[in-house]
Amino acid sequence: MDKPHKLCQNPTHMDERRAAGDDPRLNHWADHAAARTLAEHPGREVYTCAAGITPSGVVHVGNFREVITVDLVARALRDRGVQVRFIYSWDDFDVFRKVPAGMPKRELLESNLRRSIVDVPDPYGEHASYADHHIAAFESSIAPLGIAPEFIRQSKRYRAGTYAQGIHTALERRVAVRELLNLAREETTARSRLGEEWLPLAGFCGACGRDELDFELSDDPWIVRYRCTSCDHRRAVDLREGGDLKLPWRIDWPMRWAYEGVCFEPGGKDHSSAGGSFDTAKRIVAEIYGGEAPTYVGYDFVRIKGRAGKISSSSGEVVTVADCLEIYEPALLRWIFVNYRPNTEFQISFDLDVIKIYEDHDRMWRLAHDADDGSKEDAKRLTARRVLQLASVDHRRIEGGAPAPFLPPFRPLSMILQVYDGDIDRVVAHYVASGEARTAEEQARCRQRALCVWRWINDYAPDEFRYRIRDAAIVRPLADEEALALGRLAAVLRAQPEIDEPGLVPTMKALTEGTSLDNRAFLPVVYDLLIGREKGPKVTTLISTMTAPRALALIEPSLAARRAT
Repeated sequence: MDKPHKLCQNPTHMDERRAAGDDPRLNHWADHAAARTLAEHPGREVYTCAAGITPSGVVHVGNFREVITVDLVARALRDRGVQVRFIYSWDDFDVFRKVPAGMPKRELLESNLRRSIVDVPDPYGEHASYADHHIAAFESSIAPLGIAPEFIRQSKRYRAGTYAQGIHTALERRVAVRELLNLAREETTARSRLGEEWLPLAGFCGACGRDELDFELSDDPWIVRYRCTSCDHRRAVDLREGGDLKLPWRIDWPMRWAYEGVCFEPGGKDHSSAGGSFDTAKRIVAEIYGGEAPTYVGYDFVRIKGRAGKISSSSGEVVTVADCLEIYEPALLRWIFVNYRPNTEFQISFDLDVIKIYEDHDRMWRLAHDADDGSKEDAKRLTARRVLQLASVDHRRIEGGAPAPFLPPFRPLSMILQVYDGDIDRVVAHYVASGEARTAEEQARCRQRALCVWRWINDYAPDEFRYRIRDAAIVRPLADEEALALGRLAAVLRAQPEIDEPGLVPTMKALTEGTSLDNRAFLPVVYDLLIGREKGPKVTTLISTMTAPRALALIEPSLAARRAT
C-alpha cells in the first residue's frame, strides 16, 4: 500500500491549523476543505455539498472517491455546527455512447446506442432500465459505509420541466455562452469554434429516442423546434412542460450549481486543469446564471494493484465498492480513503498487502486510544483520533485513554478461521471464551472481520498462506530423535487435554532437549502431521486452537507405527 501524503499524517502546520479553526481536533484535510467552504460561502442557512456520475456502466471504486470526498467534507461541516445537504446526482439523462466490455446482450445494447441511458433496457432483466441496474447496485453498496446522500435522478428533473428556466436562460444568453465555450476551446483544445448557428441544447427524439437532433428557435422564447436527423421526426417542445430536451453537460453543470446553491463539489483531475471544464463552469455560473461556483477539490485516480491505468467502466474489468467490502470491513475501506488527500493517487490491494493494511489500521486504532502524556506523540494521537472518527461508519469520536474495543488481529484470526474451516460462529465463540470479545459490539465487529478475512483466504491469499487441518491422520516414518521429540509432545497433550497456549510454550522449548535437533529441524514433522505442510502458523497457537485431543489424534498413529516396528 502506498504511503499516505505527509500532510495527511501530520496536518497541524500553522497555516492549516488557522484554516481549520480553533479546535485542534479538526485537523484533517476534510476539515480544511470545510473551513474554506465556510469562508468562501459565508452566512448560508444550508451548505449544499454535491457529487454525481453518469451510470453509463458499472459504477466502480474509483467513482467512489468522489462520493466519500463529499461525505467527509459534509461531516466536517456538520462538526462545525452548520446544516448540510448532501446531494448525489445520477446523470441518467445522458446519452448511451458505448457498450462497456463484458455486458450481456450486446446486440440489445448496441441497438440502443445514442438513446438516453434511462431509456436503455436492462440487459440483466432485473430493473426498469440499464441506468436503474447500475444505480441500484451502487446505492446498495455504499449504505453499509454510512453514506446516505439525497439521490437525484436528472432524467426525472428534466422531464418534469424542473430546469425549464435554466434552459431558457441559456438560450436567451446563447451568444455569451457560446463565447465562453469558444474561449475554453481556444485555451485548451484544437477544436474549431462553435458557429453562430450553435444552440446550447441537447436531447432525444420523441419518436426514435436518438440524440441526433437539429434545433431551431421560435418566436416564443419558451418553444423549441427540432428535427431528428435519424428518423426525420419533427416536434415543437414547450420547455415549461418538460420532455426530452436538456442542456449540454458543460452548461448543465453550472446551471445546477446555481439551482441547488452548491457550496462544495469535488472533481476528477481531468476536470481540474487550468482552462478545463471546472474553470469554464465557474465563468458560466457567474456570468450566465448569477451564481457562485462551489469550493472545489480535485481528486486523483484510484488504481487496483497489479493493473495498469485508471479504472474504467468501459473496459469491463472494474472493481466495485461491493467487491472491496468483500475483503475490507466498512470502517477499513473508509479508512483507506480517509488516509489519503484527494489529490494523491493510491492503489487498492487484494494481495498480501491486505494484511499490512489491516495491521496499519489496528496500529492507529491503538494509538488513538492511548492517553495523552504531554509528549510529541500527542499530536499523532490527535491526528489518529480524527482520521478514525471520519473513517467510522457512525462518526464516533475516540476519547484518549478510553479502553480500545477489541479487534481480532488479522494473522491470528486467519489461522483460527482455517483451524475451524471457516465456521464464523466457532471463531466468534473462540474470542468470547478467551475473554477478548466481551461486548455485543466487539462480537459483531469480530464476526464482520472474520467474514472479510475468510473471503480473502479463499479468493486472494497465496497458496502458501492457505492450509487445512488434516481430515484423517497419516503415518509418517520417523527417525529416532524425531520420534523422541514427538513422543514428548504427545505425552503433554495426553496429560493436559485442556492445555492452552501459555502452557504449551515451555513444552515446545523442551521437546528437542538432548537431541541433535532444534525446532527448525523438528517442527516440519509436526506441521506435516497436522496440516500437510512443512511450515505453518505458530505451533503453540495452532495446537491450542485446534485443541490437544484433535492434534493428538493426528500425531499418535505415526508414533504407534514407530513403536510397532
